[in-house]
Amino acid sequence: MEAGNGTATWHRSLHAVLRALNQTLQGGREAGGRPGRDDNAYMYILFVMTLFAATVGSLILGYTRSRKVDKRSDPYHVYIKNRVSMI
Repeated sequence: MEAGNGTATWHRSLHAVLRALNQTLQGGREAGGRPGRDDNAYMYILFVMTLFAATVGSLILGYTRSRKVDKRSDPYHVYIKNRVSMI
């Protein structure tokens, strides 16, 4: 890895955090005991939950912003505009 742009330091810190998280999730045992199929299951669950939260958040944000936009071509607004000008 290139040390010039700081990715090596970032990679070492991320690796240390993941190692500590893995050790915490395994109840204090050393993580290097026996490799298994489900070693990274918590990372997958975390990734899926983050993806779901981002999707739901963007849908909610998009819906609320679309409701605030005043649409001039809406038939109701056209009717009200024409009705008011007739009075």
